[in-house]
Amino acid sequence: MTPRQPDATMGLAEFAAAARVLGALFYRAPDDTSVRPFIDLVARGELAGLWPAGEPAALDEIGATMRAALGAPNALQALKREHQRLFIGPDELPAPPWGSVYLEEEGTLFGETTEALQDFLAAEGVALDSGQQEPEDHIGLLFWAAALLAEEGREAAVRTLLADHLLSWSGLYLQALDEATTNTFYRGLVALTRLTLAEARTLLALPEGA
Repeated sequence: MTPRQPDATMGLAEFAAAARVLGALFYRAPDDTSVRPFIDLVARGELAGLWPAGEPAALDEIGATMRAALGAPNALQALKREHQRLFIGPDELPAPPWGSVYLEEEGTLFGETTEALQDFLAAEGVALDSGQQEPEDHIGLLFWAAALLAEEGREAAVRTLLADHLLSWSGLYLQALDEATTNTFYRGLVALTRLTLAEARTLLALPEGA
């Protein structure tokens, strides 16, 4: 990420960068090479100067919340254990990260909402190859899809992806995740995601109900 200019607002390119990082934070383990640079900048207290969305004061608070989890002995191992518990298992996930859990009447995976997302991604030529056999409506994969579209300047497609396939359930999921963890790094991630999606609404002129 590049240093943020004073009073700068998030544009599509900046949203792409933020979405790519958020995708990694939700999908990859804390010691993954796509995640460690973010953890390191949080540890250095640089979040407010680099994150493209939100006011510096709010970002400073989020950064401090996340940093509180990084100062303890064996902090990385603790983050890895919490990531395993929250996103992988083997126990039942306390806050499942798939949209269909929140949108389908019976909370089933690979439901009609997932099929609609698959159709949208196919029409837009977006292939999400995570190396795992799982639904495409994982929040991390959706952020990566948004990043790909935003990097190509396809604002209308980003707007549709967020309005039809992410914002319709992300609030419920983030609330569940916040309640499921006491780890301050992941609680900070919830706050950072909410803040970024709120600014994305403004950028893309999406109504609150979208």
